[in-house]
Amino acid sequence: YTAPWIDSAQCTSCDECIGINPKIFAYDDQKHAYVKNPKGGPYKDLVRAAEKCTAQVIHPGTPSDPKEKDVDKLVKRAAKYN
Repeated sequence: YTAPWIDSAQCTSCDECIGINPKIFAYDDQKHAYVKNPKGGPYKDLVRAAEKCTAQVIHPGTPSDPKEKDVDKLVKRAAKYN
């Protein structure tokens, strides 16, 4: 397992990740996104957030649950963001 992370200083505060899952993502006091709880939702949400991030600063890591539905496809989609 590799934890997800964000290049927070490069965040543009676009709200894409927060809109996908506010249990995983949050803003710091400078309105830069960070990973609040890497296990706050499915790996699918981390991958979708990385894909939608306008600044391309989200790195979804690897899944914490290897039995998540379509995990092999998600890992392939996430590869270019890690």
